[in-house]
Amino acid sequence: MSLEKNIARFIKNRGIQLTVISRATGIPYMALYDTFFNEKKERQIRGKELIAVSDFLGINPKEFTDNSDGEGTREK
Repeated sequence: MSLEKNIARFIKNRGIQLTVISRATGIPYMALYDTFFNEKKERQIRGKELIAVSDFLGINPKEFTDNSDGEGTREK
């Protein structure tokens, strides 16, 4: 699963609204939406955005790269 899909699943499973993330990180709502939930666009998350979103979520960004469940934990 892609980095963006892992983060999207994490956000969805936690019930976090993109508007809250947008306000807290300064990343435009539509950039977040296009990155995580817009199936018609395959926008990749930018480095600064990844760091900001990960900090907001309280998760090390690397945790999203090594798993398949989007829960922020690596597969063993």
